[in-house]
Amino acid sequence: MKVIIVLALLAYSVESRKVIEKCDGVIDVNNAEEEVLKNNIGSPYQLAIDRDKDTLFFSYTREEKGESIFELAFINLTNSEFKTVNGIVGGFANAVDEKSHTVYLGGENGIYTFDYKSNFANHVDGTNHRVWQMFFKKYLYYTTYPEEELYVLKNGQTQRVSQLNNTRAMLVAVDNFGNIFFSNSSGLYIYEEQKEKPNSITHMGDYIINSFTSDVQGNLYFSTPNSIYTIGSNKSVKQLIVLDDVYGFAIEQNGSLIYSTEDSIIRLKLNTKQC
Repeated sequence: MKVIIVLALLAYSVESRKVIEKCDGVIDVNNAEEEVLKNNIGSPYQLAIDRDKDTLFFSYTREEKGESIFELAFINLTNSEFKTVNGIVGGFANAVDEKSHTVYLGGENGIYTFDYKSNFANHVDGTNHRVWQMFFKKYLYYTTYPEEELYVLKNGQTQRVSQLNNTRAMLVAVDNFGNIFFSNSSGLYIYEEQKEKPNSITHMGDYIINSFTSDVQGNLYFSTPNSIYTIGSNKSVKQLIVLDDVYGFAIEQNGSLIYSTEDSIIRLKLNTKQC
């Protein structure tokens, strides 16, 4: 497997930042340590980490009577314990509010919150959309399927994000400055508040995006089937990793990557000393 990564992805400590300053910007980490967290699982997707509990949530598919069924599951990243989530219909989406330590889940009939003690998903009253993807940034943003509309759950109420009323949004992320990044079949777009040009939507590239995520500092990343990219504070896109068969990914608090393939979930431990 060929892996190329920019060391900026590792900038979580003073030590790693010092290392980065001495680098060209790109290093080859073919010898990075890989750890298979789960294999023989169908199409793991929509990865999200609850860093407080060191737990990875994701969706996957299983066959039942000739049909593909969506389910949600989680892995304890400390001991690799795997469990499925009970109480949700057609679970597919995950997001975590790291301040309130709330895990949100999305299913065929709305939004749920997860209770670790009972291993049960509790439906949030007043929500009934078929949720496709979620992203938490101050509020819970989510997209619907098949409509590809963007909503936000704010103060217990759901509402359409009016700035995107006239466009489709399959996947969404929000950066530290309140800019909304979203993707659909036409590529990657950004909505940004501009005094001189209200409701400004800009096309950023013809990327085939299958996931968004953020690190502990709120920096944004996205993946395509064969690469991982970062979105800079200046709204520029830079390729970080070249991988085969990427379904989605997330970033642990220590900077390790967790990514999924067609039938596996893998942790990639990066080595700053290689620079």
